[in-house]
Amino acid sequence: MIFIIMAGKIKQTFTEKVRRELTCDGCGECCHYVALEIDRPRSKRDYSDLFWHLLHEKVSIYIGHDRSWNMEFMTKCVNLTKDGMCGDYENRPVICRQYSLDNCTRHSDGKYYLHKFRSPEELKTYLKGRKVDFEFKRRRK
Repeated sequence: MIFIIMAGKIKQTFTEKVRRELTCDGCGECCHYVALEIDRPRSKRDYSDLFWHLLHEKVSIYIGHDRSWNMEFMTKCVNLTKDGMCGDYENRPVICRQYSLDNCTRHSDGKYYLHKFRSPEELKTYLKGRKVDFEFKRRRK
């Protein structure tokens, strides 16, 4: 028990030290996308809509570690400068002000998602593996 507590303290101290040393180095990775949480698909129509979204360039869908469904648009912020910094830092939106290095995808320990889909085929493969009934039956004439 003492070892676990000590290990926890050591880990916490290391994490705090690393966090103090990390500062934004201007990679701008967080400024190259917009991600929005979406409703978990529940019907064939919902899946059909997701397939349609995935037919568009620079759009992906991912399932986060909290099991939330999210749509991601790979699009650069207009205020991002060539050196990867904000060109209007003093007037940046609240969401930018609240962004923390704890959320930084560059400095994180792993992927920010459990599953990511960049095409309808990737999503269909995932759904088939889970035995989800997502296809509309075609009517015979």
